[in-house]
Amino acid sequence: MSDKLDQLFEALRQQPDAGLPGLEGQVWARIDVWRESRRASTALVPLRAASVVAALGLGMVGGSLAANAAARTPPEISAFSVDAHLAPSTLLGGR
Repeated sequence: MSDKLDQLFEALRQQPDAGLPGLEGQVWARIDVWRESRRASTALVPLRAASVVAALGLGMVGGSLAANAAARTPPEISAFSVDAHLAPSTLLGGR
C-alpha cells in the first residue's frame, strides 16, 4: 500500500465516532421507507402494463392506418416520370 493511503486510514482512525451510535437505526429507517415505496409501486404494476398494451395497440393501429393511406395515394410526382398525374399530357388526354 502507498504511504498516502496509510495516512488517509490513520486520519480516518483518529476522527471521533460521534455519528455511529444512531447509525443502525437510521439505516433501518431508510430501508423501511424504501420497502414502503416498493410496495406502493408494485400496486401500480397492472396499471403500467395496461398503459404499455394501450400504447402498443395505438401505435399499431396508427401505423397500419398510415400505411394504408400511403398505399392509396398515387406515387410521388416527378418531372421526369412516365406517369406524372398532373402533367399536361395526362390532364388533356383524359386518363
